[in-house]
Amino acid sequence: MKAQIITYSFMILLLAAHFSRANNNLLAFVILVIPFLLFIKERWVIQVLQGVAYLATLVWIFAAYDYILIRIADGDDWQRLLIIMMAVALYSAFSGYFLMSKRVKERYGFEIDTAGKDEDSNE
Repeated sequence: MKAQIITYSFMILLLAAHFSRANNNLLAFVILVIPFLLFIKERWVIQVLQGVAYLATLVWIFAAYDYILIRIADGDDWQRLLIIMMAVALYSAFSGYFLMSKRVKERYGFEIDTAGKDEDSNE
């Protein structure tokens, strides 16, 4: 469980730094407060945190597009920027997916059968 929290928290720090650099300090502060939801042991918390991670992935993809256009307009190298930004986007997506480990599901009230599948579906 610690690995999931550390992975997610680092993703949040990267996202808050991105917004802070863009001079959006209020949003950076809100982003920094999000991991404190982990103290609430409810199922919806994990779903919200996953949503934030997946939205962060989109933020990184759109930011990459904007920054690459700027680099191309300036005649600078943009391939390395693309690789770095896509790595950060994949890391953000992974941190959201990583929150669905068996230990996290057990702690936050997801029902798990013996096969490891959710019993939440109506099937």
